[in-house]
Amino acid sequence: MAAMTTAIATLQPVWDCKWSRPGHRLTGIADALQPESTWVCVHGGARRNVGETECQTCPHFELGSDTIIGAAELGLRIARSPMTADVLIRLSVRAVLVATAVLFIATGFIILAEPLTVAFTVALWLCAAAMVGLAVFAEFRADQG
Repeated sequence: MAAMTTAIATLQPVWDCKWSRPGHRLTGIADALQPESTWVCVHGGARRNVGETECQTCPHFELGSDTIIGAAELGLRIARSPMTADVLIRLSVRAVLVATAVLFIATGFIILAEPLTVAFTVALWLCAAAMVGLAVFAEFRADQG
């Protein structure tokens, strides 16, 4: 019977390595003329150009602290913060006010078909102006009861 071997492939993306950094790139310059490659390795203290394939098989690969996992943990800490929830609620209220203002303005343009509807259209636009004013100038504080 033939011997079976199992190979385990580990994913070592260049952006997850503790030693990889984005290279210095210049806008509008061809890749061949760039001062550094897309990724550089700082293992050993010096910056060295590396490619993604070289980093995938590098024996010095170490999972960095600012990886996707670290970013997810930071996102959870921010999401649990009561201040952030308060800020999100304020931004949501402002977005609803602006959307309502846009709806009033659009309804005013649609209704503005006959001379008798001019007064109603002006009233809608004044409501829209009030909504925009609230969205811009209102203070929504958490301590208001």
